[in-house]
Amino acid sequence: MSDPFITLWTAQERDARGLSHDELARRSRLLQRRVLRRDLIEYAAGLLVIFIFGRFALDAQAWPMRVACIVTIVGTCAVMWNLWRRRPHDDPAALARDAHGYLRSQLVEQRDALASVARWYLGPFMPGMTLFVGAMVHESAQRMPLAAALVIGAIGAGVIAATFWMVLGLNRRAARSLDQQIAALDAGRDPNQPE
Repeated sequence: MSDPFITLWTAQERDARGLSHDELARRSRLLQRRVLRRDLIEYAAGLLVIFIFGRFALDAQAWPMRVACIVTIVGTCAVMWNLWRRRPHDDPAALARDAHGYLRSQLVEQRDALASVARWYLGPFMPGMTLFVGAMVHESAQRMPLAAALVIGAIGAGVIAATFWMVLGLNRRAARSLDQQIAALDAGRDPNQPE
C-alpha cells in the first residue's frame, strides 16, 4: 500500500523536471514532420484545384466562367506560396543551443499561421469563388428562369461559405491547442500531456 501524499509529491516532482533536450528535439522533429505532411496534402489539393479549374477554363464557353477559373487558379497559387513561406525552417544550430526556445518558437509560428488563416489561406480564394458563383448564376440564367439561377447561386455560395467556415473553425481549434502546448512548455510541463 502506498502513501497518497508521497505518490502526489513524486508525480509533481516528475512534472516539475520538465523535458530533456533530447525529448524537446524529438518533439521539434515530430512537429516538423506533421507540418510537412499537412503541407504536402495541401500542395496535392492545390494541384488538383489547379487541374480542375484549368479544365473548366478550357471547356467553358462563356468568358465570365473562364475569368472566374483563372482567378481561382491564381488564388490557389497564392495559397501554395503562402504555405511555402510559412513552413518550419530547420535550424540544427538553434536546436543545439536552446531546444526549449526552438520548440517554443516553432509552436508559436504554427499557432500564428493557423490563427491568421482567414487572411493568407481563405482570402486568396475569395475573389475566385465569388466570381465563380456569379459566373454560375450567369450561365444558369441562360438556360432557366432567373429565380432558379439565383437559387443555384445561393446554394453554391452557401456550400462555399460553409466550407470556409469549417476550415476557419478547424484552424482556430488547432491554434488553441498549440496555445495550450505553448503554455505547458512555458510552465515546464510536458506539452502533450493533459493537465
